[in-house]
Amino acid sequence: MVGYSEFKPNVSLQPFIECIWSLKSTSTFFSKRERIIPGGRIEMFFNLGNPATWIDSKYPSNSQHYAGAYLLGPRNRHFFVEMSGTIDMIGVRLRHGAIAACTTMPAHVLLNQVIPLNQLFGKDADHLVDQLIESKDERQQVNMIERFLSTVIQADSTICKTLELISWVKKGESTPINMLSDKTGIHYKKLERTFSQYTGYTPKNFSRVIRFYEALRRLKKSGSSLTCVGLNAGYYDQSHFIRDFKAFTGKSPTQFQEENPTIANLLLQSPHV
Repeated sequence: MVGYSEFKPNVSLQPFIECIWSLKSTSTFFSKRERIIPGGRIEMFFNLGNPATWIDSKYPSNSQHYAGAYLLGPRNRHFFVEMSGTIDMIGVRLRHGAIAACTTMPAHVLLNQVIPLNQLFGKDADHLVDQLIESKDERQQVNMIERFLSTVIQADSTICKTLELISWVKKGESTPINMLSDKTGIHYKKLERTFSQYTGYTPKNFSRVIRFYEALRRLKKSGSSLTCVGLNAGYYDQSHFIRDFKAFTGKSPTQFQEENPTIANLLLQSPHV
């Protein structure tokens, strides 16, 4: 049995956090190697069970083993995660760009990285893990994480305005950088630097990741044809959609659907993505 729950954060955190989630199960309910698809977000993990192994698809011979608190950065390719034994994780799904409210470390430094959370927040992150392990009450654990986030999130007017811009780009169709510059009045070089700092991507690559992920969600939910889903998501034709499919999942659409990855399906069905 897979126990997966999502919790809406308190009002003060909602501009920065999409949800706090909980995953409890055993590894027998998952594939040996679960495929994790890039969606442009950064996630904090509090792994209270057995260590998880993270593998970058570009460097499959390298693996990183993590328990405790760690962060999965934005990605422009798929990753794999391998889990064994007891699975007991709580995570924080940040909104696109919201890492800038948590740390001065630019998001592009975190691109395709998994790092211990104490590299950003010091021993407080490790202390939080100890508290979470001691508590067996899920709601109490969520409250602990919310209190922690309230201490690390510091957002000024510049950060809030930039998050609004990123949200606007996310909701719109793929926009060339020169058109985006004209619409916002921000020089394109500054736009590129801002997107890199906040999201880890250029505006073009950010839009590409968002467009693909939304298309993948539609494909899972609607059962429509590949061509129809691709066109509705803003692709010029089916070949462009398939190109991105292979780039971001490592599979063709048919192969991905046949694999039916459990974690990817949970995320694609989430209302908080």
